[in-house]
Amino acid sequence: MRNKAFVFSAIIVVGALLALAPTAAADQPVRSEQHFDRTRTATGFCPFPIVIHSEGTFTETVFSNGKDVTHAVAVKITYTNPTNGRSVSTVLAGPFIVEPNGDGTVTVTIHGNDAHETVPGEGTIYASVGTLVYIADAAAPEVPLTILKSTGQQDPAQFPVTCEGLA
Repeated sequence: MRNKAFVFSAIIVVGALLALAPTAAADQPVRSEQHFDRTRTATGFCPFPIVIHSEGTFTETVFSNGKDVTHAVAVKITYTNPTNGRSVSTVLAGPFIVEPNGDGTVTVTIHGNDAHETVPGEGTIYASVGTLVYIADAAAPEVPLTILKSTGQQDPAQFPVTCEGLA
């Protein structure tokens, strides 16, 4: 009798696990990787055209609850003044995390190095390093509406200081 009860219990447990398996599989995050290597000339940032070269990899993981985590993997951006050949570079590192709030806004958390530019003999001219947490419109997560936390060095604007470093 105990064997029948055990077998019956085992069947119920296995059945429950099989019933939940599709749900568990559906909740698995979706991961993608984007490699890039591009160069373009930009106007409007500085009083002169600048060449922007960016290369590296972004990995993105999207969870079933809408949380979106993007990591910069060996991402380097170099700004060059083609007239004089001066360049300023930054390496990006750390995650860019976007979490939906359910009201059309998202909470964005950036840990690490979002940009850090130095010029020989001058030192740091622009930095966005540390932790930055803010609320943004879901349609424009790169634009802060309300800053919740800011630690480290969060300079307000990359341009025109980058232009000054290239002049």
